[in-house]
Amino acid sequence: MALGVDTHQRLARALSSTGPGAPAPVQAILTRRFEEIYAEHAPFTWRTLRHLGIAPDAIEDAMQELWVVVHRRHTQFEGRSDLRTWLFGIAVNVARNHRRSARRHPAPEPLPLTLAGEIPDPSGGEERAQATALVQGFLGTLDEQRQQVFVCTLLEGWSALETAQATGLDESTVQNRVRALRRAFKTWIERHRRKT
Repeated sequence: MALGVDTHQRLARALSSTGPGAPAPVQAILTRRFEEIYAEHAPFTWRTLRHLGIAPDAIEDAMQELWVVVHRRHTQFEGRSDLRTWLFGIAVNVARNHRRSARRHPAPEPLPLTLAGEIPDPSGGEERAQATALVQGFLGTLDEQRQQVFVCTLLEGWSALETAQATGLDESTVQNRVRALRRAFKTWIERHRRKT
């Protein structure tokens, strides 16, 4: 994952400034639980924020914002959905807020997209850069809800049920959108190949 030591240190400072709020033994348990969540899901949240359009120069700030929210609210997570689904919802809100504020500035060059289980590799080569540009270009043509379905199912490999829970759609709608998105993406690629 492309999170540097500086990002982790900034996050630690931001989290420590939120105050203890609980007796030391309880705080230690809560801190350990948060650290487990962060260790397991930070790569997923980084990928999700990038897929949802966070600019490279804003990714560290977006990650910090997301994880401060998680730190504040992780004790309220009731397990009614998958933890990943809950984190995805937070990422969607953070990305939406960042996109609103970024509209005033031109978009910088996108970082390469990553698929589930991959770690971003800045030395991916020209072929990877072209594939990234194709996917980023396609994502840019979609409305927010279709972007979310595309990211969850086709980039992260989630099931239709998991995607439905994350997006608030019903499962059959997700399945229909996935089929339509696959066709649209195939058309997008074919159109690009004809141009080159």
